[in-house]
Amino acid sequence: MERKISLNNLFKTKINNKRILLLEPGCDLQNLGFCGLNFFQTTKTSKLTNVTNIESFKNTHWDYIISHVFHIRNMRRADASLFEKYNITCDTLVLDEIGEGFSLDGDAKRVFIDVEFDKKVKAKKCKWLAPFYDYSDIQPRYPNVEFFSEKFTTPLLFCGKTNHMIHGGFGEVNGEVVKVHQLQLGNHIVAGLKWKPEEKEKLFMSLNNDVRPHRSLLIHYLTNENLIEKGYVSYLNPPSDLQMKLTDDVYIEKLNIKRHTLPWEGDTNNMNRFGIQNIVAEKTYIDVVTESSTGHWPFKTEKCLKPFYNLQFPMIIGHGGIMKELRELGFDLFDDIINHEYDTHKHPKYIKSSIQNIELDGWNDNLRIPLLVEELKRLSTLNIKKIYEDNKDRLIKNQELVWKLTIENNDMLYALGDFVFDNAIEYFDTPVEHLKKIYL
Repeated sequence: MERKISLNNLFKTKINNKRILLLEPGCDLQNLGFCGLNFFQTTKTSKLTNVTNIESFKNTHWDYIISHVFHIRNMRRADASLFEKYNITCDTLVLDEIGEGFSLDGDAKRVFIDVEFDKKVKAKKCKWLAPFYDYSDIQPRYPNVEFFSEKFTTPLLFCGKTNHMIHGGFGEVNGEVVKVHQLQLGNHIVAGLKWKPEEKEKLFMSLNNDVRPHRSLLIHYLTNENLIEKGYVSYLNPPSDLQMKLTDDVYIEKLNIKRHTLPWEGDTNNMNRFGIQNIVAEKTYIDVVTESSTGHWPFKTEKCLKPFYNLQFPMIIGHGGIMKELRELGFDLFDDIINHEYDTHKHPKYIKSSIQNIELDGWNDNLRIPLLVEELKRLSTLNIKKIYEDNKDRLIKNQELVWKLTIENNDMLYALGDFVFDNAIEYFDTPVEHLKKIYL
């Protein structure tokens, strides 16, 4: 008989013989249904979520003080000084922005220079959890800080088996995939979409929620090239200011954009923007992904893996080189079909001598996105249905690779736990053979 394992029990850890003070108990490191270590039920901790009762912690010393970076970043200096006033100290200060990170430079300056929180708590060590590998640009400024350094961190955490936003809410009951409570059937893991080419209706999809300059630029150029109607496109929160400029340099006087919504995006039952969006994915051949950031820090999320879950051709605007990194992981980017030069190249038509060396969000997106749109327009002239059906095996191979990377061979939570807690952490994990693949 198949084991049924709740999400709460899918992966746990226990921290042995350590005094832990949590300044934000729900931050990513502890979050049982996102990408956390889930030590709530096994480890005794203390919580100090605001300073109203800080005096009760007077003259206490902790092995670990743990907080989300944003909690300290938004803390008033006067409130931070109360930790010093009441002599609340620690051996190790753990600063968690494992699910964010693209504002790392400003965050580190705020925590260590403006607020000086590490000094307020007399931390002997500082461990910063961010989703990057190379910290050579920032490490010299903060030589006493240890940065969590692993390749492809965020997608592996965001798509791991414990993330209910990807895998929760579905389970197989009596041979049929149905919606279930997100904490039930935690060992039923979404492996992607079924092969259903007959469901395809449009060339591409591009789902955009929060306002970002690169998302505004994409919608602008898609509109100018009359491509919106060839896809399922949303932009739920476009900017009110339609001028694109950096400092005093205006490079688009008025964006040709508006709010775009899709019919099912008004239905909260189908509105899991972190999930694999099977409703629209099964209707489209290409996923035009706009990552959360295109900046200097190579931030990646679950978004960059969704085309592979969903048996789609990928076109991704993220940090420069994101496609190259996915290719190096083993994904087939269909380079014989799609020209991905937008990943690192600039479109000569849009270079202006006055601003050609200015970078927006780390990369001059206004020089890259037109290349992607130009390529998408070319693809719209091809027999995409035949091309898609001819490449079934390659698309399925990509989907299988997602499972291998994110489920079978994914040790990222172990790397995270070892980095933070050294030998004090104990793991309770569910073996792969007790997981059940489900396809939507």
